[in-house]
Amino acid sequence: MGLYNYLAKRVAFSFAIVMLVAFISFLLIKEAPGDPAVLLGGEGATPQYLQTIRQEYGLNLPVEQQLVIYFEHLLTGNLGFSVTYNQPVASVIMERLLNTILLVGSAFLFSLVLGIALGVLSASKPYSIRDRVITAISLLFYSTPVFVTGLVLIYLFVIKVRLFPAGGMFTIGSQNSLFTFIPSLLYHLILPMLTLSTFFLATYILLTRSGLIESMNSNYVMMARAKGAGERRVLINHALRNALLPVVTVASIQLGLIVTGAILTENIFSWPGIGSLLIQAVNYRDYALVTGIFVITAISVAAANLLADIIYGVIDPRIKTGG
Repeated sequence: MGLYNYLAKRVAFSFAIVMLVAFISFLLIKEAPGDPAVLLGGEGATPQYLQTIRQEYGLNLPVEQQLVIYFEHLLTGNLGFSVTYNQPVASVIMERLLNTILLVGSAFLFSLVLGIALGVLSASKPYSIRDRVITAISLLFYSTPVFVTGLVLIYLFVIKVRLFPAGGMFTIGSQNSLFTFIPSLLYHLILPMLTLSTFFLATYILLTRSGLIESMNSNYVMMARAKGAGERRVLINHALRNALLPVVTVASIQLGLIVTGAILTENIFSWPGIGSLLIQAVNYRDYALVTGIFVITAISVAAANLLADIIYGVIDPRIKTGG
């Protein structure tokens, strides 16, 4: 029961964090400059019309009462109304959410699998030429900003070679048929996915490498070798399992940022996701949309951390016993 009690506490803690983020977002929006009624009614609205808007949306109520109404709506899934798109915030976010999940999710899985594989390859022969080359490339990727990587890839593969499109999600007209839409979508996905995955890739390579090198010198690995276990079995079955714990921690944090983790990449490649939506919402002062994106981000981070806790329970038996 140790694992179930642990997860129950984590679920309660995650819910409290989401509510805290919603509370802080509400207060920040209230302190933001500008009158929401003017944003809804326009600069040329009459005072009578502005007063009608304040009464309709409850803007004339005390802040405490507005906060209670906000949480009542939030607990029922109502994130508010977007003045920019003239539709509910939840609908606007859901239209863009799948696009961001496709981009960040593909970059995340690609970098996670390749990063762990290269980390194992690097740590299998530490301080060799292969290890030094992989580590140097990882440090180069890690220290290069995402927007620089994106611009370099555009210069090389769009301007010079003209191999990939400069932006967009698909070719206009390809959505008429599934057989043309999917290839076009994957074709447009390659460059932004590679751009976003470089930072993730470097992190997983370095974490896996350092964790494996440390685990290979531990007592339980020496015991496995003394029992006659082969080097590959020691590396995969014993050392790698413990070396992946910090990778799981970092991966859960980055997975939690899947909603807003591609703001720069989406804007560079004109990818219609949540990141570009957040920039538009801030520029147009669509406060309800900004708050909704913050709440969705908090939920995604909490869900990702909860997933990491479950994976930890599988990898680390001490959690099952309350250790």
